[in-house]
Amino acid sequence: MDIKQEAKRLRIKGLSYNVISRKLLVPKGTLSYWFKKDQRFKKITEKNVKAANFNAAINITKYNKKRSIIAREKWLEIEKQAQKEISKISKDDLFLIGVSLYWAEGYKRGNWNVVFTNSDSDMNVIMLRFFRVCCFVPKEKIRLHLQVHQKDQVEKSINFWANKLKMPRKFFLKTTIQKNVIKKNTKRRLPYGTLRIKINDVILVNKIRGWIKGLILSSGCGSVG
Repeated sequence: MDIKQEAKRLRIKGLSYNVISRKLLVPKGTLSYWFKKDQRFKKITEKNVKAANFNAAINITKYNKKRSIIAREKWLEIEKQAQKEISKISKDDLFLIGVSLYWAEGYKRGNWNVVFTNSDSDMNVIMLRFFRVCCFVPKEKIRLHLQVHQKDQVEKSINFWANKLKMPRKFFLKTTIQKNVIKKNTKRRLPYGTLRIKINDVILVNKIRGWIKGLILSSGCGSVG
């Protein structure tokens, strides 16, 4: 491509020196030298330049939106294909998943209560199933504690979690309202608050600790404390 001719073509379209310079990596002084003897460029007014720059910006925006749509479609296809790589999980799979999630998100310092806290509804469904199926915890021993950031979230949050987990409202403890919100968008990010699954079971507490240590050892990560 002849850069000088391309520069002239862009200038005739009305693009400014700044835009042409950035696009072609040519100094503005060089552009001025190329254009000053050409009568065509003397007819280009500031209004022409602003209009051309505005149109160029619109075209770039449209191009970026199109690329973004194409990228999202590609990502969704990758996600869809990856989803097919996971087959229906067995009870053994559920056991390892539950132990791993508790290792990551569960409360491990206490000696009396099993406590798992998260705002992800699907994760809490999996953990509740882990406790019921793999740990043989009866429904009556499970307590659910919600923490929300606004008083008007309480009722809809309880309804949401009761339906999602298929747990009657009688298993929910009094909801905590955490008022000292740091970020303004916290309510939007956590519309149903954070759920804590609590089980008072000393034996299960120590079993889960042992399972976590067994998981560490069996994965070849070395000794455990």
